Amino acid sequence: MGSRDLEDPAKVEELTVLVTGFGAFGNNGINPSHLIANSLPSSFTADDIPNIKIVQASPIPVHYRTVRDVVPRLLFPQPPGKVAMTRSYPPSIPTSLFQDLPHADSAAEDKPRFDFVLHIGMAAPREYFTMETCAHRDRYLGKDEAGETMEADTLWRDEYKAPEILRPGFDAEDVWKRWKSDLMGVDVRPSSDAGRYLCDFIYYTSLVEYWRKDSKAMAPVMFLHVPGSSGDYDIEMGRKVALGLIGAMVASTSARRTEGLEHFAQ
Repeated sequence: MGSRDLEDPAKVEELTVLVTGFGAFGNNGINPSHLIANSLPSSFTADDIPNIKIVQASPIPVHYRTVRDVVPRLLFPQPPGKVAMTRSYPPSIPTSLFQDLPHADSAAEDKPRFDFVLHIGMAAPREYFTMETCAHRDRYLGKDEAGETMEADTLWRDEYKAPEILRPGFDAEDVWKRWKSDLMGVDVRPSSDAGRYLCDFIYYTSLVEYWRKDSKAMAPVMFLHVPGSSGDYDIEMGRKVALGLIGAMVASTSARRTEGLEHFAQ
């Protein structure tokens, strides 16, 4: 994977991106977020960025406690018996989530499996696409598919001492401008409200894992909200939008690191 060489973008030949979508929930028997994630190619490239390898996870169950247990394992190698969530939770961990993951280059816990992460979720009332610029720690009051909330949970606040709001390490304005310019005529927007449900929750779960490893390091995670329609046209448009956002994330990060190297060289 390319994360070992990101300090010098000129040396990066391939970057690896994890993309996730959610499974069915409520009356939504088909979740377009997973259909879009599953439609992405295994790799692609664009001008001025390295080749990008995409790894798609199986659909993530709409369960808070499963998300909290599964996501750290997806992002970082986890020694046996050492997981973020030690309390009991109703659903079993779907092992299919891990079957296609690449082997980590090192057993070291601090080595991320992927260079970038894109979570995709559905925002059914919206007819536009949004990149979420932050995630929230508390007030997850909506019931998940197991009938649970996280109203009384204090792990992040009391045990991790994590901030109320976490943001990705990207220059969000730059990413949005690059994304928008690549998708002329498509309604794409930045957003600071991911909804305090599983979308917001999985976003914070990923961001807090990077924060725990190094609170000052860049967290290369983004969340994309897509409309609720799941027709062929909708999935194809979602595919185009997701690829555009991945490209914008990579291009923006590479540009920032190149500028930093040039400044250092001066």
